Amino acid sequence: MKTYAPSLIVVSLAMALPVIADENSKKEIEKIVVKGELLPTSAKNAANSIDVINKAALEKSGADHIQDVLQQVGNINYSSGSSRARFFQIRGIGERSQFVDPVNPSVGVAIDRIDYSEIANAATLFDIDQVEVFKGPQGTSVGANAMAGFINLASTETGSGQEGKVRVSMGNYGFQQLAAAYGGDINNKAEYRVSVNKVDGDGYIENTYLGRKDTNGIDELSVRAMLDVEMSQEWTMKAVLHKFDINNGYDSFSLDLNRTTLSDEPGFDRQDTTAIALTNKYQGFSFADAELFISHSNSDLDYGFDEDWAYGQYNDDWSFTGIHPDGYSSTDYYFRKRTADQLDLRLTSKDKDWVVGLYNQQKNADLTRQYTWNESDFLSDYDVANIALYGEKRFALSDSINITAGLRVENYQGDYADSNGTVSSTDDTMWGGHFTASKQYDDAFLAYFRLSQGFKAGGVNGEALSKLNDANLQQFYFELREHASFKPETLTNVELGLKYNSNDNKLNAVATLFYSTRDDMQIKQWLTDNSVVPVFVGYLSNVPTGSNYGVETSVNYKLTKSIKVFAGLSLLETEIDNIDRLEEDPVTGEDVSVNISGREQAHAPKYQFNLGADWQLTDNIIANVSFTGKDEFYYSYSHDETADSVVLANASLTYKGDVIDVTLWGRNLTDEEYGVRGFYFGNDPRDGWVAKNYEQFGEPRVVGIRLDYLF
Repeated sequence: MKTYAPSLIVVSLAMALPVIADENSKKEIEKIVVKGELLPTSAKNAANSIDVINKAALEKSGADHIQDVLQQVGNINYSSGSSRARFFQIRGIGERSQFVDPVNPSVGVAIDRIDYSEIANAATLFDIDQVEVFKGPQGTSVGANAMAGFINLASTETGSGQEGKVRVSMGNYGFQQLAAAYGGDINNKAEYRVSVNKVDGDGYIENTYLGRKDTNGIDELSVRAMLDVEMSQEWTMKAVLHKFDINNGYDSFSLDLNRTTLSDEPGFDRQDTTAIALTNKYQGFSFADAELFISHSNSDLDYGFDEDWAYGQYNDDWSFTGIHPDGYSSTDYYFRKRTADQLDLRLTSKDKDWVVGLYNQQKNADLTRQYTWNESDFLSDYDVANIALYGEKRFALSDSINITAGLRVENYQGDYADSNGTVSSTDDTMWGGHFTASKQYDDAFLAYFRLSQGFKAGGVNGEALSKLNDANLQQFYFELREHASFKPETLTNVELGLKYNSNDNKLNAVATLFYSTRDDMQIKQWLTDNSVVPVFVGYLSNVPTGSNYGVETSVNYKLTKSIKVFAGLSLLETEIDNIDRLEEDPVTGEDVSVNISGREQAHAPKYQFNLGADWQLTDNIIANVSFTGKDEFYYSYSHDETADSVVLANASLTYKGDVIDVTLWGRNLTDEEYGVRGFYFGNDPRDGWVAKNYEQFGEPRVVGIRLDYLF
C-alpha cells in the first residue's frame, strides 16, 4: 500500500480539476453531529459514551492544544515527558511515554480521519470545529488503536457559509499567536477552506545555568486545508492536506524539584509532518453508498534531553567544573522517521442502518538513537501491517427500542529489527465489537446498555533483548529474557447509560456506569541500575487481569435567560492483579521481587470534576468561570510515587462585536503546582544520588488576550 496510496490521491485530485472549473451544479453538504461513528449519529441519540467539545467551549479557555481542554472531560488523563501531551489515558488505560521501543497505543487520535496516534503534538485547536472523546472500547469503528477509547478532532467545514477569521493573541511567558482561516465557494461544485496557525512561547521553565527562559519553549506552525468537489450527481470527493512544523524545546525536569533547571544541553521535541487524505463517496448504487478513504503521512520526529539535567565542563588542565564531580555528563537523542498509509473502503445502506468495510494500514518507523553511553548509534526498524474486516447493523425492534451490533476482525503483523542483531516478528489476529440496546422513552430521555470489546496487539521489547549480553545488567538477565516479548491485550466493557435532553434544551444530563476487565494486561516497567554507568531499560509485560470501573456524570442547565451552569463528576476504581516488580532491599541493597497485586493502576485518578457557569452579562459580553480538579494518582508501576490532587480555576471574558471578538482568558488562576509526569530514581550527586520523585509540572498561571477579526 505504501506505493499506491499517494498515487491514488494524486490521480483522484487530477480528475477533480476539470470539475472544479465547471459551474453547472450545486452541492449539498451533509451534516453529522458525531463524526467518529460509522453510521450517522447525533450526540443526543448516541448509545455510546461520547463527550463532544464544540468550538465555543474550545475557545473560551484560550486553549491552543488538545491538552488544554481535556480537564473538562471526565475520566481522561494525560502524561507529558515531552513538550506537549501526546499520550492519553481513558478510564485509567493508556500509554505514558515512548523512548526506544515501538508503541501500540491504547487511545487513538485522529485529525480529519488521519491517524495521529502517538504523535499528538499536532493536535492544535485553531479552526477545529469540535473534539469528540469516545470512552471505552471502540473495537468496531477504530480497532487496535482504540482499546480504551478514541479522540477525534474535526476541522471546520468548507464553504462560504463558514466565517473567515484572523486571530492575534498574546499572553504571559512570551505567548504569541497569529492565525487565519478562510473558506469559500470556488464555484457551485467546489468549496474549500484553509487555516494557518503560528504559536510561539517561552515555556514555563527558567534555565538558571544558561540564563534563559525559553529552553522549554513552544514554536509551532499548523496548516490544514480542505477541498470538497461534486464530481457528478452521484460522486463527491473531499481532499485534506495537513502540514505541521513543530520546533519545541524540552527542558522540564529539575534537580531542585521546581521550575528552574541547570541543563547545559537542553533538549528538543520536534515534529515535521506532511499528510494528505482523500475521501471519495459514490451514491450511484441502488442498494448502498460506497466510500473510499485513503491517506498518506510522513513525519520526522526528533526528541532528546540532557540526561544528567546538569552542567559541567572540562578545563584546560583537564579538571572538571560542574554539578557532577566525576565528570558525568550525558544526552539521549531519538530521531524517528514515521510513514503511515491508510485505506478504508466501506459500503453503507441507503437507509443508514448497516455498514461493512475493509481497512488496511501500513506503518514504518525508523529510529536512530544517539546516546552518550552507547558505543555507536542504535538503529531500529519497525514495519506494521494490519488489515481488518468490520461491520455494524442497526435494528429497530419498535418505535422506541433499537439494537445495534458491530464486529471487527483484525490481523496485526509487526516486523522488528535493530543494529544489535535483534530480529523479531509478531502476528496477532484479534477481534472486537459491541452489542448495544437503547430505548427512547420520549423525545427527551434515552437509556442504553452496551457490551463491547477492544484489543491491542502484542509486540517485542527490543531494548530489553539488546541488553541480554550487557555485563552491567547480568543481575537482570532472567528478568530481561522473560520479558523479551508481550502478548495482545483485550478489554471487555459493560456500560449502562442515561441521557436526558429537554425539548427546550434547557437541561442536558448524562450518567454512565461502566465495568471493564483487562485480560493479559500490558504494563510498562523499568529496570534501573547506577552501579557502573546509568541504565534505564523500559519494557512491556503482561499480567493476567486488571479491572476498571466507575461512573461518569455531567449536567448542563440554563438557570436563567442569561446564566447557564454546568458540572461533571467522574469516579474511577482500578486494580491490577498478580504483578511483581523489582525493588532494592533496604538492608542488603540487592534487587528483590515484590508483589504489588491489588494496587491502583498508573495515571488513574479516583475522581475528576468540573464545575462552572457562563453568564451573558450584556448582548455582547459573556463571562465564564470554571473549576476543574482531579485526585492524586500513581505515576508508574515501577514505584509508588504519586501526583498530588489539584483544583484549577479558569475564567474568560468575551466581547462579541459585529466583526471583532475580544477575549480575556486565564487558566490555573491560583497558580497551583501539579505534576503531569513523574520518575523515581537518583540523579543528583549533591545528596549522594538519593532516589526522589522527579516531576514535570503542568502549566502555571497563564493569562492572555485574544482578538478575532471575522469576515
